[in-house]
Amino acid sequence: MKSPTNKIVLRGNDPTGYGYYGASRSNGTRKHEGTDYCATPGENIYACISGKVRVGVVYSNSTKMKLVEITGADYRVKQMYVQPNVKTGDFVKEGDCIGTSQDISAYWGGNMLNHVHISVWKHGLLTDPEPIIKE
Repeated sequence: MKSPTNKIVLRGNDPTGYGYYGASRSNGTRKHEGTDYCATPGENIYACISGKVRVGVVYSNSTKMKLVEITGADYRVKQMYVQPNVKTGDFVKEGDCIGTSQDISAYWGGNMLNHVHISVWKHGLLTDPEPIIKE
């Protein structure tokens, strides 16, 4: 599976929290459902898999932060904080540019490292993306 960025740099932790799969969220009632990959605002973001595209928003109360979800034969990958250059219904190949990284610090505040969030489902089951994403 292709990395969403040219070079894999994981967000790890910053003053706002942890970017690894399964990290506890602020209230402790839910877990982080993906892995965060550092990205500079405006950096090209690439399709992790080949498949059909759905473009959406990350938060139901805001249309600013976008996502690109790609569904392939074995995997479904949600790539969040991406300003898309693809449309719902498009077909992309693994490694195609699907948009650019949005500026998260402008949305959440300056203490959060800018990143794209990747969630992966294999055969319908949520799974840790880190071991299967390669540069």
